[in-house]
Amino acid sequence: MFNIKQIKLGLEEWKKLENELKRIGDSEKLELVLNMVMVPVTEENNENEEEESEEHHHMAPPEFTEDLSKLVDSIKSEYNANADYHSHGDHGELMVALITEGGSIPGVVRGIIEEARNCESCMIHSIDGEVHLGDDVSVIMFGDSYKLTVILPGQDGRRLVIMELNV
Repeated sequence: MFNIKQIKLGLEEWKKLENELKRIGDSEKLELVLNMVMVPVTEENNENEEEESEEHHHMAPPEFTEDLSKLVDSIKSEYNANADYHSHGDHGELMVALITEGGSIPGVVRGIIEEARNCESCMIHSIDGEVHLGDDVSVIMFGDSYKLTVILPGQDGRRLVIMELNV
């Protein structure tokens, strides 16, 4: 269980990321490209996560693709984003792209992850993404629905800043 100090620290880290993205974007808009691998919720997921190394390729249930489609529609309308998914039989990939102010990107990322968490028949397996300033990649991120690692340039332009954020 989290205590108040941990929650406060978590929110401060997200605020730091917001300030860093404002700095990177300056007065220009940034493009967020986010990819989330989603897997169907099954009893197998809950009982035997350690068996992931074995090759188990099952077809996802129909409600999985229906819920992914609803999730895409929700993200499109909520964030005015380009969003789509591809089903690969036993999992799906949700892709989101949008252009916005740098300071709003942390809220968008958290919101999309929260919406994906609310998917009844699917769960997040992994998350990776990039933030672009023009044609340049300015930020990369990767993780899962619990922790996101973000790598971005420091203010001196010579060092990288690595942030670990609780989602």
